[in-house]
Amino acid sequence: MDVLTYSPSSVSDALAWWHGHPDARPLAGGTDLLVRLKDAPEWPPLLDLTYVAGLRGIRITDGIVTIGALSTYNDIENSAVILEHAPLLSEAAALVGSPQIRNRGTIAGNIANASPAGDLLPPLCALDARVDVISTAGARSVPLEHVMLAPGKTALRPYELISSVSFASSKETDSVFERLGQRQALAISKVSLALVARHAGRAIDFVRIALGAVAPVIIRARKTEELLGGKLLDDALMRAACDLVQQEAAPITDIRSNDQYRRAMCGALLERALRRTVQ
Repeated sequence: MDVLTYSPSSVSDALAWWHGHPDARPLAGGTDLLVRLKDAPEWPPLLDLTYVAGLRGIRITDGIVTIGALSTYNDIENSAVILEHAPLLSEAAALVGSPQIRNRGTIAGNIANASPAGDLLPPLCALDARVDVISTAGARSVPLEHVMLAPGKTALRPYELISSVSFASSKETDSVFERLGQRQALAISKVSLALVARHAGRAIDFVRIALGAVAPVIIRARKTEELLGGKLLDDALMRAACDLVQQEAAPITDIRSNDQYRRAMCGALLERALRRTVQ
């Protein structure tokens, strides 16, 4: 099968060609898109972004970390900037798929795919990340939470490309990523949890908690955050928080797990995350 593919070298070139081929699909790493298209009787045109200048690289400027849209899981896992300023994101990237997937899959693809089980999404949500997008109409920045509308559906407008993802450094906090899958590797998450906390010993200043694979989209456990914030963590508060976070989840039963197990594991992962950070 012949597939019309265009490989631009600039964002402006990419957007101009896309407007001329409105049914085209942007292609970053292709680890999700090409799998979905594999058995399609006819493929749409592909806008291959591999060689677009300015969509790669990880940097920090004035306390803001910026990750280029085409940065791969491997780039994120091994970035000195990420290891220093957002280590939970490196931790999550290291758990994605296989070495081959980590070398090809991109942060933009993980966001655009909008899977509630996407492993980079809970850490980005807990980091209060924003998604920077660009189109011929201009550029805008959208909170990650507002980008994901439903499984596979985003708030990106027609002809908008993700250019980067940005968030404030979490260097002055402790952060962790926890997940459960069928196996240690090459498995989609059944439940995942990301936590960012600032604390002095057991005295919690603030905490941000994001849950994956337990709702149609990544969710923040805001009631649990409010319960923990400004308090001294003891066994009673730990139990109360682990109970409450289960109530905030809205899991389903599918081939990987049932809803009751997923709900219970939200509490178990929160306890594990708090013990790794605050205690």
